Amino acid sequence: MTTGSSSPVDRPVIAQSWRRSQMSGLHPEDSPDVRPVSISARDHPLLRAANPVLDEVAHQLADSDTAILLVDSDARLVSRTFGGVRVERVMESVGAVSGVGFAEDAMGTTALGTPLEIRGGITINASEHFLDQFKAISCYGRPILHPVSRRLEGIICMSNLEQTVNPLFAPFVDRIAGDIEQRLLDNSRARQLAVVEAFQRVAPRRDVAVVAIGDDLLLTNALAADILASADFGTLRAVAADLDSRERSTTMTLSSGNAVDLLANPVPGSAGGALFRIRPSEFSRVVVPRKQPSSDPVAPVASHTGWTHAAITGEPGTGRTSAATDLMGARSARVIDAAGFLGTRSASDLGTALGADDAVVVENVHLLDPVGLNALRAAILAGAGPIVLTAPPIAELSSPVAALISLCPKRIDLAPLRRRSTEIPALAGQVLSRVAPQARLGAAAGEALLACDWPGNLTELTMVLRTAADEAGRRGDTTITVADLPSQYQTTARAHRLSGRDRAERAAIVDAMSACAGNKVHAAKMLGISRSTLYTRIRALGIDH
Repeated sequence: MTTGSSSPVDRPVIAQSWRRSQMSGLHPEDSPDVRPVSISARDHPLLRAANPVLDEVAHQLADSDTAILLVDSDARLVSRTFGGVRVERVMESVGAVSGVGFAEDAMGTTALGTPLEIRGGITINASEHFLDQFKAISCYGRPILHPVSRRLEGIICMSNLEQTVNPLFAPFVDRIAGDIEQRLLDNSRARQLAVVEAFQRVAPRRDVAVVAIGDDLLLTNALAADILASADFGTLRAVAADLDSRERSTTMTLSSGNAVDLLANPVPGSAGGALFRIRPSEFSRVVVPRKQPSSDPVAPVASHTGWTHAAITGEPGTGRTSAATDLMGARSARVIDAAGFLGTRSASDLGTALGADDAVVVENVHLLDPVGLNALRAAILAGAGPIVLTAPPIAELSSPVAALISLCPKRIDLAPLRRRSTEIPALAGQVLSRVAPQARLGAAAGEALLACDWPGNLTELTMVLRTAADEAGRRGDTTITVADLPSQYQTTARAHRLSGRDRAERAAIVDAMSACAGNKVHAAKMLGISRSTLYTRIRALGIDH
């Protein structure tokens, strides 16, 4: 197929884009199911910067068959400016509706999605589009970069209803992009000023640690600098992402192991900035690693007296064994694995084991057969003990095992690591003190860990940190950087700044993708959404795919 200037195979950048489109499961004859996502102009930094510029451009496009389209960093269409009714009608017929995602893996080769992949400007003539529905349009698009952070903020594109792009499009669009970038810089200064002013009102207090976080801005007073490590600031950014417009009070475990009371307030006019007041918690303590730590590190559980039996539930790797050992405290306890007591002799064998020691930890009780469960039930009812049971989460247990767990007057449910993001720096510090005492976690690496899902919980965290510490050691360094982490954990920082609702959505998509072996079509069906919506949310939520 040829165009007015060249065929796709004559331009490597177009040929490569076509290959990416094909690998995403697209076909030229496809008509993507477009479902727009609601966009709030008031809360959108790109639109706040772009709208005055585009309002001026609208007068220059009047009575022409040209259009200016703007997408954000996730390739969602956030603004449309049309020169006339005809071009507006054509654009809407091919899906150019506000909120629709134009990522390359959803819409193929376009001047809105392809610049996101190549991080540069591109001209796409009509027949160079991958999908047939776009072959009546030619366009030029280029990225909009933040002047300070150099972060990609969006893509600006100019289109016409011709077979080739007008040669004047490129300089015209470049000027528009430059004007928007200047306004982004001006707005960024205003947002940073709001954060600085909020910080200065509170910072002089010497009895409270004060931290202010804004876009590419971090301020601390002297007390905060003393008690916070670099990894703790990633946790604060995660808390800031959940603030919305509300004040939040919570307890946070620092990487040092100390607990602090945290009061977080959003900073008006800062677009996501937050001010934190931090005091030592009433229950603050320094975690001292045991001389002979168990294989699964976990923040110690205080030992108790006056109880006879307890059950500890949680996903594999959450530290059930460590929690059971801590619960026993100074008692001499025998740890036995229920998996070793199966078969016809399980009742007598298990009964003997339970009677051999004063205190017993019975791990993996869900693996016992009915005979073994009855033997353990009898021992508990007979008053033997103390006995501590470990098992998966209660919702995953069969009725007989859940009934056995219910006989324990004390129960500890260990949350999975993905629900304990504010504890990750402290847990990482505990792990490193055991597996690599000479190593420390760098701030950027700590933020990357916050963005991970941790299906293997603390066991997985231990593996990652041991590997990263070894890699840092090979470089002759003691500070773990993002590059030292295994490649699949070098996640962008976007995910850990998501709101609670977005993190839940992200987890659902990750689970569906895993269940469907990475097949996006099947995953979309499982989730009950269109494939294009799935592509949009994958990008928006920072999911590797």
